[in-house]
Amino acid sequence: MNGNRGGLGGVTLIALFAVAVGVYIGADYYHLPAAARVRHAQHPVLRSSGSVGLACGIAGTALFLVNLSYLLRKRLVSLQWLGTLRAWMGMHVVSGILGALLVLFHSSFLPRSALGILALSGLGIVIATGILGRYLYALVPRAKDGHEMDAPELRAHLLALQKELAAAGIPAEQLLGRKEIRALKKRLKGRPEARLLPLARDFARDRRRLARLNELRSLLGSWRFFHRWLAIVMLVLAGFHVALALRFGDLFA
Repeated sequence: MNGNRGGLGGVTLIALFAVAVGVYIGADYYHLPAAARVRHAQHPVLRSSGSVGLACGIAGTALFLVNLSYLLRKRLVSLQWLGTLRAWMGMHVVSGILGALLVLFHSSFLPRSALGILALSGLGIVIATGILGRYLYALVPRAKDGHEMDAPELRAHLLALQKELAAAGIPAEQLLGRKEIRALKKRLKGRPEARLLPLARDFARDRRRLARLNELRSLLGSWRFFHRWLAIVMLVLAGFHVALALRFGDLFA
């Protein structure tokens, strides 16, 4: 797997465009109440057990299985040939969002069974906590391959940045925040040393993070615990939903 953000971004844009097209095509059907949908020409195709609705459900489930592979990759962190954790996190986010969108199409935007409503509600909570987790994930200092830095590793990283900045005549110890970075940007405008501005920003940011590293890692660890258990509950509900649909539904009618 390649850590190519552009590739993941391109896949996401294409998928969101496809979703927009799907909503546009089925707008007349999706706006109808449940009782009126059975008389609509698109009902055999767009209903949950219809050809498109069922395909969306299967594809969404497959994406959630792909989504869970991120947990396995974290356990096999030493196997670098599998790709970086940063790239896998991107895949985790994209597959989760696209899987949720496909499940919405599967439900035809109107879940009716109690179990289906519970599973969809659980999915919504998992996606919401996932978005929060992505924000927390970005706050914790990370190496280029995506693994979390501990305090000694972060100090070594800051020391290397400080030496590189000092060699260019930039006093890193004075870079306390955005105000100092803006002043440095003005001072270096048009000079060759301006290319080091990203390093200066990284130094100021990571030094602030070092001061609260334990707090950030503890917060992220607590979030992971709740997010995983919410995901497990959602998957159990989804599993029961699939089992009941296979047993009592009209999937092949």
